[in-house]
Amino acid sequence: MKKKNGKIRVCVRLWSFQVGDLILAIRRPIITTHKTRSKFTSKWDGPYVVQEVYTNGAYKIITEDGLRIDPINGKFLKRYCA
Repeated sequence: MKKKNGKIRVCVRLWSFQVGDLILAIRRPIITTHKTRSKFTSKWDGPYVVQEVYTNGAYKIITEDGLRIDPINGKFLKRYCA
């Protein structure tokens, strides 16, 4: 965050992924209840492999075993660091 003239500006970094990148996806359903999860359960699933990149910011992903997952918006993805 940067502060200028008394206003706070938030810098947002948009990630873009290429075909073949390893990524993590947020667990679905996105709206989760506290009763079904403990606070130590990971919010991310994966790793997945990017199979196709769409122009609207969506990605088609597959598991490493080749199981296809529905297209998902890029804001629900993050880079996988091994």
